[in-house]
Amino acid sequence: MREVAVADGTLAWDVLEITPPWLSDPSTVILHHGLGTSADMWSEWLPRLAMYHRVVRFDMRGCGRSSALKRGAKLDLELFRNDVLAVADASGARRFHLIGESFGGTVALFTGATCRERLLSITTISSPHRGARMRILEGWRELADGPESMRAWSERMMTYRFFDGAVSPEALNWFQALQDRTDPALVRGVAQLVRNMDLTLLLRDLDLPVLLVAPDSSPFVEAELVSELHGILPRSSLQVFAGTRHGLAFSHAAACADLFRTFSAALPSN
Repeated sequence: MREVAVADGTLAWDVLEITPPWLSDPSTVILHHGLGTSADMWSEWLPRLAMYHRVVRFDMRGCGRSSALKRGAKLDLELFRNDVLAVADASGARRFHLIGESFGGTVALFTGATCRERLLSITTISSPHRGARMRILEGWRELADGPESMRAWSERMMTYRFFDGAVSPEALNWFQALQDRTDPALVRGVAQLVRNMDLTLLLRDLDLPVLLVAPDSSPFVEAELVSELHGILPRSSLQVFAGTRHGLAFSHAAACADLFRTFSAALPSN
């Protein structure tokens, strides 16, 4: 992994460039994960995307190999958007497709609404655009520090993310072990940020192509909320996956990646 300097630390990122030599000037895809995981959650996406795009992934601040949060750090969408742009600049991507899962998709929407000129498209997976209906986040603001508290949070999150049998036992163990180590300050900060946000007005004039991918059984982002977002965005497409929970981007990685490939293949290259 490489590093890029950002406000209050560094972000770990890498790029996969294995497109065939006869594919001239392939576009870049940047992958933004959500809370509790790292850039490695996209592993099953990589072979499906890398034959057609330069693929850039990074660890969100406070996660994985990126810098831990500073004590008392103020989290807002501008900060996370600037992180995306810092990674894009470090990778040499003037314009790019931005794919985000969960909170990463929320950041993608905000990035498109405020920096339209940098993006080719947006794809969100299990992502909210407003938080007023997400009462499940209320308890996160009181989440205590310490491994016991985070382990209990992580165990609950696994039931919210995956139905039984949705992923292999090995993948499930890897995901939970990573999630167990999530910084509680990051969870509290993002919960407060999402709970108080409403991007509705910002998104009404967003004329980018947007692919909305949603599970039908997420306790965080109900299908009705994503349908509302679909109605707001003038150039959006919506795909709901039946029998899936919030961790759709991980449990159904191949299907989601193939869906993006079909979506992006129909778009202009720049």
